[in-house]
Amino acid sequence: MESLYQRDLAYIHAVGFGGLAKGAAPEIVRLLRSAAIRIERVVDVGCGAGLLTKVLVDEGFEVTGIDTSLELLEIAHAVCPTAQFVNASVYETKIPTCEAVIAIGEPLAYHDDPDADHLVGQFFRRVASVLPPGGIFIFDLVELGEPSLAGRFWSLGEDWAVIVETTENQSERTLVRNIETFRRVDEFYRRGREVHKVRLFDTPAVCAGLDSCGFTTRTAKSYGEQQLPPRRRSFIATRVASTDSVTCA
Repeated sequence: MESLYQRDLAYIHAVGFGGLAKGAAPEIVRLLRSAAIRIERVVDVGCGAGLLTKVLVDEGFEVTGIDTSLELLEIAHAVCPTAQFVNASVYETKIPTCEAVIAIGEPLAYHDDPDADHLVGQFFRRVASVLPPGGIFIFDLVELGEPSLAGRFWSLGEDWAVIVETTENQSERTLVRNIETFRRVDEFYRRGREVHKVRLFDTPAVCAGLDSCGFTTRTAKSYGEQQLPPRRRSFIATRVASTDSVTCA
């Protein structure tokens, strides 16, 4: 897969699209504080520009952020210099020892593997092998179903603009975002383009995969008061000591 969130899109994402991370942060902190065990070490998968990472560090957690975009990680390190950051795909790097793994903003869906369930299922097993009983795994994905996510939208800021055209193929379980960026450099605007391929998931199958790994799970359409965009679902999974009587509601 080509590098995502390169120089200009990383900047645009950091300054213009941090609403989900900021809005979800209070609920994420609440969930970590209310866990059955003491949460001290957190892995922030797809940490991006480090907005959630900074909140977690400020709340006293020891955080390791993982992201494939070196440009985003440079921003994240400036935002939160006391956190640890790893430039890698979470599917290809070791998960550090921790009591909680967080992956908000659908980072687990960003891959080209046609067997999405298998790849994500392997990741679930790796998370289960790291977390102790009572450990927390929080993430969100894009679901199959309605309404259609196909369409075109634009957004702009003081020195940037972005146009996104989205197509989807539910039979192939793919969502493709063609992203065109414009960023002002001196008196001119620099133009760029990225293509992001995202996998779509069946919620009952995801729950079954978590169940088989020894998680008890609940799902929601929000993180507390922070509503998720259409067809996004959050999964709040707790590692249990055994696979007996685990549920997903």
